[in-house]
Amino acid sequence: MNLYLFNPENDLAIAFGGENYTPPPAAQLIGRELALLPLWYADYNAPIYIVSPDKAPADFLHAIAPLGLQVHTVAPRQIDSAMIKQVNVWGWNRDLAKRLRLAGIDSSLLPSAQQCDTLRRLSHRQFAAEAGRFLGEQIDYPFPRLPVELHTPDEVRAFTEQDERKVLKAPWSGSGRGLYWNLYGYDTALAQWSNGALQKQGVLMGEPVYDKIDDWAMEFFSDGSRAVFAGYSSFLTDSHGAYKENRLADNESLEKELADAVGMEIITAVKQALTEFFTTHVAPHYTGYFGIDMMTYRDSQGIVRLHPFVEINLRMNMGMVARKIADRFLEPGKRGIYRVDYFPKAGELYHDHIARQAQYPIQIIDGKFRSGYFALTPVFPHSRYRASIEIYS
Repeated sequence: MNLYLFNPENDLAIAFGGENYTPPPAAQLIGRELALLPLWYADYNAPIYIVSPDKAPADFLHAIAPLGLQVHTVAPRQIDSAMIKQVNVWGWNRDLAKRLRLAGIDSSLLPSAQQCDTLRRLSHRQFAAEAGRFLGEQIDYPFPRLPVELHTPDEVRAFTEQDERKVLKAPWSGSGRGLYWNLYGYDTALAQWSNGALQKQGVLMGEPVYDKIDDWAMEFFSDGSRAVFAGYSSFLTDSHGAYKENRLADNESLEKELADAVGMEIITAVKQALTEFFTTHVAPHYTGYFGIDMMTYRDSQGIVRLHPFVEINLRMNMGMVARKIADRFLEPGKRGIYRVDYFPKAGELYHDHIARQAQYPIQIIDGKFRSGYFALTPVFPHSRYRASIEIYS
């Protein structure tokens, strides 16, 4: 059987770097409440089992049946290692590999400590800068300048006291986390944040703040020998750059929309160059899906440009989940939203869930979503996190 595990704390564990990592309570909670998320992106070439502390409730099993889906869960302490032929996780890190090894999973199915260290190196924001440098060498296009590496408080001060707005990024962070938007120069709050980040991770990446229009990503898949393009992702972030939601649409319409903004020629060139770059630098070390975040923005002359190397997520990611859902389960011609949201008070999410079910009842025709609201993971009265979609008719 194929074993799937949703471990959303991966970016934090990567930043930690070693074994015996303890995720913060929020990461543990989202991992538990969204444990069944792999149901929506798993490859069904063999029976799949999802690691979950809770069994899927009957109403959830009933809800997914019209889509032709079934889910088999296995508790973390009840994994039958002899039955496992493949292990699929959200992202690999040293701590997770050790925990699965101690659970009895065959080491041949897990990355070694050295391989995890290589993935950690490739997850550093410096690697996105390497991709940007490669694109600049291969393509004649006014790409944004590369991020600046800042190693000391004095370098941070000098960089942030320049006239234009800046953003500082911790090297191991993703999905909008680990960012500091510098609007007021080098003040006490910035000094405290940057000094702490430098002590933990050794370097910060500094960039100007761009006049962003939209967030995009190109998704890829590595089979261990080469990388191939897997589709487009269009997503929304909040004012601080934190992930909010993905748009659901067919791949062709997303490509056309991006091409209308910046031109098909540059999109094709970037896609081809990144495929070559990732085949050389990622494929020998990693098997699975991954993505590179991009943005469209206005330059100083007001021209819409493409920034194609914002950050690399060397793991499964929400954009790829949205891509899989749209490709597999979205009725042709339909669009929608995929989101993961959080409600701080117990009961609020459950009431919202019930209200949306009544107001936007789901329509599933021939195994495809036509319209309405659908919770992709079980929602209980105590739930705080939810993955869901809303399809527009």
